[in-house]
Amino acid sequence: MSLALSRKREKQIKKLRKQAEKLWDVQRSVNSRAGELAREASHQAREYTNESVVPEARRYAQRGLDRGRNAISGAARGWNNSVIPAVAGGLGSFAAMAQISKDKRVKDAIANVEKYARVPDVAPAKQAKKGLSAGQWVLIGVGVVAVAGAAYAAWQTLRADDDLWIPDADEVEAAPAN
Repeated sequence: MSLALSRKREKQIKKLRKQAEKLWDVQRSVNSRAGELAREASHQAREYTNESVVPEARRYAQRGLDRGRNAISGAARGWNNSVIPAVAGGLGSFAAMAQISKDKRVKDAIANVEKYARVPDVAPAKQAKKGLSAGQWVLIGVGVVAVAGAAYAAWQTLRADDDLWIPDADEVEAAPAN
């Protein structure tokens, strides 16, 4: 029994080999296009980050600063309106009880408590706009779809497909017959 291929079989194998080479060229082209698409998606993501994400992060940071400023403002008002008058009043009461309140040095000391223990007023922060606009949500969605599409195209292009492998003619000739 001869292992030589018939002419018909050789033509079929040659045709298959040409088809495989065409497929390989197409895959290279798809890989190249997927790379270009990934670069463009990266560029768009960077632009979106600069246009939308960074300003939003700044807004969140500003909100945190405003909350801190509001807390400090409330604490300063409480200190100045409650604690300082209470301490000065307590010193005045003690001085009156000890009958030294008419002494100029005592009056100056009580006035200094009110003057130097006072904390400067901090104005509360202005209310900021909250949340993303509808356009920003749409842009986020478009960016996610573009990145997912590029990733899917790259995955389809680069995945292993063992069914596309065609053995060389030498391997076919050397294969044992059953």
